[in-house]
Amino acid sequence: MKKNPFTSNIFNTVWLKHFNNSNPSFKFDFIENVEFVKKPYLPLYINVGKNLTKGIYYKLSQKQSDFKGKIFLIYDVPSYFNIDENTSSTSNDLGLKKVFQYHGYLMDLSNFNNRDEYIKNQFSKNNKRYIRWSHIKRLENCFDITTEFIFGEISDEKYEFVFNHFYRLLNTRFEGKNVDYHHLKDSKWRFYKDLILPLIKSKQASFLVIYNEGAPIGINLNYHSESILFKAITVFDVNFFKFSIGKLSVLNLLDWCFENDYIYSDFSKGYFDYKEVWSNTQYNFNYHLLYDRKSIKAIFIANVIEVVFKFKLYLRKNNFNHLYRKLVFKIKGSKKGNDTIDKFEINELKAFTISDEFRQINMKEKKYTFLLKHVYSFLFSNPEHISKILVFEDLNTNRFVIKGATKTILIEFL
Repeated sequence: MKKNPFTSNIFNTVWLKHFNNSNPSFKFDFIENVEFVKKPYLPLYINVGKNLTKGIYYKLSQKQSDFKGKIFLIYDVPSYFNIDENTSSTSNDLGLKKVFQYHGYLMDLSNFNNRDEYIKNQFSKNNKRYIRWSHIKRLENCFDITTEFIFGEISDEKYEFVFNHFYRLLNTRFEGKNVDYHHLKDSKWRFYKDLILPLIKSKQASFLVIYNEGAPIGINLNYHSESILFKAITVFDVNFFKFSIGKLSVLNLLDWCFENDYIYSDFSKGYFDYKEVWSNTQYNFNYHLLYDRKSIKAIFIANVIEVVFKFKLYLRKNNFNHLYRKLVFKIKGSKKGNDTIDKFEINELKAFTISDEFRQINMKEKKYTFLLKHVYSFLFSNPEHISKILVFEDLNTNRFVIKGATKTILIEFL
């Protein structure tokens, strides 16, 4: 791999600034394409980026010995990178432990000419209805949808606009799940904000943005090597949950990969249903431990690290990580408003006449945003352009009327 974004000068510089006080990294002659930081008081070196990468590629050099007495931990080495693991070419004293941590998922596009060929092959009779084109078309018919792939050129103002929406959508998404999302921690988010702009300008990262009336409703953050698109973080406006925005984004990324001769579209580590459905290749994310086999201290530390990561894998397999994030969210406290807006009844009205007890409202006003998911669900079931939808508020009770061209519903919040 000639151009790995996770070992680039930009990535290394920004990561060291945020997580290593801008102290310099360490390079070693026995290993190429990766830099390290040292753990205090131990002969342990960890790759720059740690677990914030989507895949580290490295190459061992021949007949080098500057690993003596040391241990090197490299996070996130995908098995499909096909790294030459023959440590004996460097030295018979260099040992390697591979510790499995996650499954990864990707779309191998090498045997296909276009998106339609891939979809036809991937979605057999058993799951061919997974992509419902009518749902995607419905999104475009009901709203003013545009799509932009930001790769290379972007102004600072445009970046601020997209990135701020990116944060807002992610924050809303995970508050709704009552889960603490580690990427939203202040330290990591500041890192991402500093990192992504220069990576986009150097064509090592991109945003795929889906807009409604110029406002982002779906954003994909991607990283790029010369032939791999790494799909890193995906989020969409939860109010549009019925309209298959996630599927639309994957379709757009597929088109882009074929147009730009990319071989892989990588969903990266961690299981989600959509990854398994879309991908045609599963691979292993391993952590690599390189160590001096003649050093008792190095052997001991390498064995301890191996046991620790195997125990972490056991905890994840038994869902402790999900429980932990829910607990952290609960301890931090939810920022959500009154939960009563989630308790409601909906009834269809055969007729509705505007009277003094109702007044028309602007659903886009901040105080009425809780209504949007109901308006959009109404549109999904009764397709027409949103400009034709009228919303009325009962002045005396907590009731709202959503009126379309052919159907009208009454929502009462309890």
